[in-house]
Amino acid sequence: MEVNKKKDWFKIKRYPHIGLPLDNRDRFKWIEPYVTNPEKVACHSFLPFIHKTSKVKRFRKDYSNADGSINEKYKSGTKILRKGSEKKRELFYASHLDSLIYSYYAMLLSDLYENKITENKLGEVVNAYRSVPVNPSKIDGTNKCNIDFANDVFKYILDYKEDEFTVIAFDISSFFDNLDHKLLRKVWTDLIGEPKLPDDHFNVYKNITRFSHVDIVDIFEVFKNRIYTRKTNKLGEPLEIKQKKIDKIKYLRNQNAIAFCKEQEFFKLKGKLLQPSKTRIVNGQEVYRNFGIPQGSPISSVLANIYLLYFDTLINKYISEKSGIYRRYSDDMVVVCPINYKDELTQLVYQEIKNYKLEIQESKTQIFHFKRKDQKLICGQEFEGSINWNKNFIYLGFEFDGNNVLLKSASLSGYYRKMKRSVRRAKNYSSRRYAPNKGMVFKQRLFKKFSYKGAKRIRKFIWSEEENKFIKTDSYNWGNFLSYAYKASNVMVNNKIEQQTKKHWNILNKLIK
Repeated sequence: MEVNKKKDWFKIKRYPHIGLPLDNRDRFKWIEPYVTNPEKVACHSFLPFIHKTSKVKRFRKDYSNADGSINEKYKSGTKILRKGSEKKRELFYASHLDSLIYSYYAMLLSDLYENKITENKLGEVVNAYRSVPVNPSKIDGTNKCNIDFANDVFKYILDYKEDEFTVIAFDISSFFDNLDHKLLRKVWTDLIGEPKLPDDHFNVYKNITRFSHVDIVDIFEVFKNRIYTRKTNKLGEPLEIKQKKIDKIKYLRNQNAIAFCKEQEFFKLKGKLLQPSKTRIVNGQEVYRNFGIPQGSPISSVLANIYLLYFDTLINKYISEKSGIYRRYSDDMVVVCPINYKDELTQLVYQEIKNYKLEIQESKTQIFHFKRKDQKLICGQEFEGSINWNKNFIYLGFEFDGNNVLLKSASLSGYYRKMKRSVRRAKNYSSRRYAPNKGMVFKQRLFKKFSYKGAKRIRKFIWSEEENKFIKTDSYNWGNFLSYAYKASNVMVNNKIEQQTKKHWNILNKLIK
């Protein structure tokens, strides 16, 4: 049997940080010998992370907890109003050399974790942050994504032997932010088979738990008049590094920014910029930092999976004995089980997760009932007073009604909302007094972003001097939302996704007119 090609841990990051970026040639000069040398890593001084808050606006219908119906206050005649909210995600970016160290140790831990996965029969249980081949026998084949993982669950439900059963969806509250440092250290030592962490592992552990950071707004304000930039020529070769003023953070990529400052420049002002590493603010109060890891570092996802190794093993063993399945995709967990084990299982998950200093959001726990009626599987959601048989099971961005799979309605709404906003903005720019092409909307740009014309995904190839040919990379020209929809349509069982998107061309052209 052929083995799937292993991903390379060495990846050059392109975002601006403290210090100038690295180059692929550095791998053979000193980066790899330094990164893979335990003595060097043990005494390495990590730079602070750069912190950024990602904000996503959401508009959702408001439902009653009693029966799942839409609350009357959000109805306006035949129109249904949506409640607006904002989801914040705190992201942290490591410096270029630090990122490579984290990537290398993530690779070491991933290999050991995969051995445990096999040993504990969790290969199909833990889905996120792993390379799971679609076809294990095909070399350099594609890996599964959320589409495949959701499809596996839907197919299992369709083929489930019981005539009536339940599917329970759990959500872990603030997963990365609440990982307990002592428990993480314990499972880390268990994984590498040592009574305590070696010096190099301990230095990585210490800096991923007691990490300091700088807010991107603060560092930009200090250095915005002298940001390091570098353009490339037509062949993609880097030109001379220059310093220039950049007015706003959102222009960093457009202006080819490669660094906010050099390390020496940062150290002169670090007292003004650096946020504390031993404490953090929670609900307006300063607390001791003995929990939480930064979301966004190359090693964080591996550590999050490792952290729940024993939890996953226990829950999976219990459910397997009850003729069901358990799947976890990061902080989203789903269980399929006979209806008579519903309450017992729910309590077990709630109790066990507390042993890991984590909490399940009870308000987000959803219990779905499936039953066969007239040789057809129907789905309904359990509420306080009843079961609403007009509710679909939602998992990893898809809806399943017992027979057909659809794109999540919120995802489709978001796509059309962005389409309308972009067309409106394009019309506004074209109508300005001094617009170069006054009155003309750049249709091709909109078509590429929102129509089938820009949906084709193309893998990127780079020239290899060693092999004297173009070689395939892991990067893609990702296309647009429809690329994702078309891929899901080709993979999903019994889906109606093409029907959901077939009117996009008429809608887009109608908006442009």
